[in-house]
Amino acid sequence: MQPRKFAIKSVASALLSAALVLSQPASANAVKLDVEPGLWQHSFSIKTASGELERAMQQLEQQLASMPAAQRQMMEKMMASQGMSFDLKGSSVQVCLTQAEIDRGQLPQQDGCQQQIRQTGDSSYSFSFNCDTKPPTSGSGDMTFTGRKAYTGNASFTTEVNGKAEQMTMQQSGKWLKADCS
Repeated sequence: MQPRKFAIKSVASALLSAALVLSQPASANAVKLDVEPGLWQHSFSIKTASGELERAMQQLEQQLASMPAAQRQMMEKMMASQGMSFDLKGSSVQVCLTQAEIDRGQLPQQDGCQQQIRQTGDSSYSFSFNCDTKPPTSGSGDMTFTGRKAYTGNASFTTEVNGKAEQMTMQQSGKWLKADCS
């Protein structure tokens, strides 16, 4: 059973890495985006070639549901202290984005990730990323903003599941929820 638990943790890590990288594309050399500071919700659907991710996410959801309330609350509190919450059932992640972060070009992203973005139209961007995480994840995609408070996008990326390369595609959308992140 231990290898399966590792696979589930690895898949969850890859999923969260991809969601964070794709939902907030920025780096020191990135195109500056005119986005609203505050609490953002990034919703996504991911499909894999093997179906392994979908099975692992169902198992992770079951593990979280059977977790003692205190342990689950501790996990949620740890994520909240980093400005994030993660909803497996709704396939979304919430991220706090401050004006200071926007001004410094330090938008939330997974540690160990490098990303490039280029503007392809008035409100359209293409991006690529490479994460030296466990498991490693890399990919590319595009995004279109419909103002300062919403976007849609898609991406394809590669990560590892159970030690094997896994191809994934993701459709996503993001929306600003409120100015206050609490």
